[in-house]
Amino acid sequence: MRNQIDPYLDIQNRITGQIGALAEALPHCALAQIVQGIDDIRCLARDNGFSAVETLASRLESAVAGGGYRAAILTYLDAMSDAAAVPRGPLPSAAQEAWLASVAVRLGH
Repeated sequence: MRNQIDPYLDIQNRITGQIGALAEALPHCALAQIVQGIDDIRCLARDNGFSAVETLASRLESAVAGGGYRAAILTYLDAMSDAAAVPRGPLPSAAQEAWLASVAVRLGH
């Protein structure tokens, strides 16, 4: 009998795997590679209903592309990894704000 992986868990593992790979590669990546990695995660999350991850990735992508914030990337990636465990589906605006506020708290703002 074949082991079948739950499609939800498969996508969740892909997202967290990409987040982990990007976090490990950060010291050796150019800014363009970081932005591309974040965009890849955002698209995977969007296409599979991981709204919390998509929201965080979108904000991180904008922040990094707009002016650096390289020091905050790991904080965002940690939050995105946590968000991958949230049930899929639309994310109310209050929940989006809560995830973004969690990053601000982690950054000490």
